[in-house]
Amino acid sequence: MTKLASLIPPPGTSKYELAIVAAREARRLNDWTRRTGETITGKVTAMALERTIHGEVPSFYDENAQ
Repeated sequence: MTKLASLIPPPGTSKYELAIVAAREARRLNDWTRRTGETITGKVTAMALERTIHGEVPSFYDENAQ
């Protein structure tokens, strides 16, 4: 588990966008654990936030989306 101090978002990133991406990643991880039957140690939301901040979760902003 990562310490809270290392979960500071990089400069220039939106904390709201990070929250949305992390929530979607947490949902994906929960679905994955249900499908495979494997377990994840720790809290899924904390893991998703950590992965998002470290850039392990692909995300992009589509300006043409409506």
